[in-house]
Amino acid sequence: MTINRIIFWQPFASPHQEALLEAVAEQFPGEVILAVEGEMPEERVAQGWRKPQHKLVHVRPVSCPELHAALTQHSGPDSVHVFTGFFSHPLVWKAFRTLAPSQARLGIYSEAPEQPALTGWLKRLRGRWLAKRWAKRFTFVLAVGGVGREFFERIGFPKEKIVSYGYYLPSQPRPQDTQLPPTDTIRLVSAGQLIPRKGADLLIAACSSLPSSGWKLDIYGDGPERRRLEHLAARRGLANRVRFQGVVANSDLRAAIEAADWAVLPSRFDGWGVLANEALLSGTPVICSDACGASVAVSHLAAGLVVTAGRQDALEAALRQAVNDDRPSAERRATIRDRAALELAPRQAARRLLEAAIQTKQPHA
Repeated sequence: MTINRIIFWQPFASPHQEALLEAVAEQFPGEVILAVEGEMPEERVAQGWRKPQHKLVHVRPVSCPELHAALTQHSGPDSVHVFTGFFSHPLVWKAFRTLAPSQARLGIYSEAPEQPALTGWLKRLRGRWLAKRWAKRFTFVLAVGGVGREFFERIGFPKEKIVSYGYYLPSQPRPQDTQLPPTDTIRLVSAGQLIPRKGADLLIAACSSLPSSGWKLDIYGDGPERRRLEHLAARRGLANRVRFQGVVANSDLRAAIEAADWAVLPSRFDGWGVLANEALLSGTPVICSDACGASVAVSHLAAGLVVTAGRQDALEAALRQAVNDDRPSAERRATIRDRAALELAPRQAARRLLEAAIQTKQPHA
């Protein structure tokens, strides 16, 4: 059976998936549709996220009941439906429940949910129920990061259906005449929403163990924790070395990442961590926790250090290594950049998605 269309059901159009979906549309001869529940949330806009500008992908707002119903009518074996937000968004869930009895091919593209100590067991219990009831119905699961793969395996999805996946950004050409000014200061950069799970407090506390000179840390982003984090940096005597830069345009952030010697993702939990992509594509090595989905890419590319999540001592050791070692050479940065551009390329990821989605055997409920 020829596949004529692929429909991605998502809460909103994400800039982190723009290049991937466009690459799918380039390689797939049929129609590619992005069905979105609504506009990008204001909190994402406040973080500096930009609205994607899709060209080949047809974006459809399924908050309109007629459009939602029209897309779920593509229920034959010539259609593939891929669900993101399967666990938490009502219109995505409604589409799945409508299509579950159909002949359409179904897939999931998802991170693991955050699983706090007190309530994580409830999410895993719900996940196991969903897997027991519906896992046979799915052709494939694009599990984001190592934490995503582990989650879907633990709740009961067959390993052979799980594809290790991530987020994929386009590489940007580096200006040939770029010359970073010479300096004896190791430049560290971190970015993201300033909320507890992102671990900026761990990063600041770990920095207090570093020498009193020879390094600086720029933190980009904003959020409810910012004032507390600024006070923490001041109490630790780091106000002159830890600088809070707020939200900046993505082009400015990527320039800062490229100028840095190391990017740091100290998250207690992070489904992926797109800062890792931005750093690796700039040739900047990464320190990240093993609770970041992107830690699998850092390890695979041998492009940094992965530490145990929530362990300040482990983060301290990695930061000391970064500060005490020679700064990454031009050759190492070029190697990181070239390998990341190849292995984290949207075109390659799109090919893997199509291989997973277009199979000869269709599972039945």
